[in-house]
Amino acid sequence: MDLTTAFVRSDDQGATEIVVNFGPLAGREATEAEVDRLARRLLGTVEFVRVHAVRSHEMSAQSESIVHQVVVQLPVETDDLEELREMCEAWAADCAAERSVTPLDA
Repeated sequence: MDLTTAFVRSDDQGATEIVVNFGPLAGREATEAEVDRLARRLLGTVEFVRVHAVRSHEMSAQSESIVHQVVVQLPVETDDLEELREMCEAWAADCAAERSVTPLDA
């Protein structure tokens, strides 16, 4: 089973983003303090970064889900993309180890 938590993608304007699927790992959304901690950690490698938490609600007549992600926007190309992705993944694992929520039984 693939346990990758952070993925690289391009946004609509072609900028690079790292998307961290935070919810499945931690069972909750990231706190403001955790998002700030990630941004500061990344600033050790890049000069500028934009980090934001996203909560999406997806619903149909048959199902309902809430997706918690953290998106890191990198405005310029970087040679350190894999290192940054790994840093995001390690950050998410640290956050989940510190505090996670167990899903309710249905």
